[in-house]
Amino acid sequence: MEPERPHVLTFNEIKQAAERIEDGIIHTPLCEAKISKYMDYNIYLKCDNLQYTGSCSERGIRNAFVALNDEMSERGVIVPSNGNMALGAAYQGHLLNIPVTAVLPERCPPSLSQRCAELGAHVVLVGETVEDAVCYANKTNRDGSQIILTSDDPLVMAGLGTVGVEIITQLPETDAVIVPVASGGLLAATLVACKKLKCTCLVYGAECAKVPKMMKALQSGYPVSVPVIPNIAQGLSSAVVGENAFATIKGRLDRMLVVDEAYIARAVINVLERERLVADGAGVCALAAVMQGLVPELRGKRAVCVISGGNIDSGRLSRTIHRGLGVSGRLMRFAVPVPDHCKGLEVLAEAIADKRAVIKSFGTEQIWVHSDIGSTWANVVVETANEENALALKEHLRNLYPTVKFAVFDVDEKHKMR
Repeated sequence: MEPERPHVLTFNEIKQAAERIEDGIIHTPLCEAKISKYMDYNIYLKCDNLQYTGSCSERGIRNAFVALNDEMSERGVIVPSNGNMALGAAYQGHLLNIPVTAVLPERCPPSLSQRCAELGAHVVLVGETVEDAVCYANKTNRDGSQIILTSDDPLVMAGLGTVGVEIITQLPETDAVIVPVASGGLLAATLVACKKLKCTCLVYGAECAKVPKMMKALQSGYPVSVPVIPNIAQGLSSAVVGENAFATIKGRLDRMLVVDEAYIARAVINVLERERLVADGAGVCALAAVMQGLVPELRGKRAVCVISGGNIDSGRLSRTIHRGLGVSGRLMRFAVPVPDHCKGLEVLAEAIADKRAVIKSFGTEQIWVHSDIGSTWANVVVETANEENALALKEHLRNLYPTVKFAVFDVDEKHKMR
């Protein structure tokens, strides 16, 4: 028996999905990014983190649930997921009276699994990755009594494609769209929609460099599995791209971008501070690619970055912010020897204040220091205004204390924001 051929998504399926989910999802805004004022790009943000459950996954789930409502209501649905699809399924299942079992990795945030449970889903925590969740779903559903729904399902992909329809409708002048890549369903569907409605529109994918499954697939010519390494863009951490998504994308994608994790952390902060939006690491991956300088050919063009999700719990958001502040130099840690007398620390504090930096953490060490007994080492963390301020403080301290030791991300001049 020949293996089933992958499904290549069509625009007609996306058009049907748009009609099907019209009254069941939020038509999210597309707005010019304030960050454009500080860069050489005309960046627009498609804010699908503003969906009710905080991600574009809700579009795909809604389409599948409405299309197969009678069957799903009778049999129930199993949704293996990193989180966004499970949350969308729990919410839409609650609205449409469809029993939902959400299978999540054990490391998923407790707040997310709790929200799924509050919406009426049966929650199962298993394994380390979404692939473990898929294996569990297949194993427990060998009799086929329930429907297993993944992001590579054609109905889910078609629903996701409505993001592309809205982008071109809201901004017909769009020159390029950059899309975060998990298993590839959102990218594939957005590509189909954008290329159909505006054939000159460029479509790029963006993924975290720690889990480059789409880049590896494109290089190999078929989906290949990659190790899933924990990273800030956890929502994109699929070990392999979907077969249907890859078949739809192959030979049609304009570029694939692999983004450094440090820039994803910086993008989370920029979206929070400048755009006043909360987005997770996966959701800002497209914007991070621009900040990293990966798309110089888009300077002066209208580029839309899809903000695909905003489901980030408070603890993870806090850690991401601190990581982003650190890699951009806005949180700087250093150790410096100061004279062990009444003026030693005062001079250091004045040096920091002279550059308008703020001391966030401070401690001294004498017992384990192997230097002259007239000095003590001060371990200091300071907050600076921006990268330029951090570099100025660094230089100032080096002039005063030639042996100062910094533990700070070196700012890459090429990629500094202007």
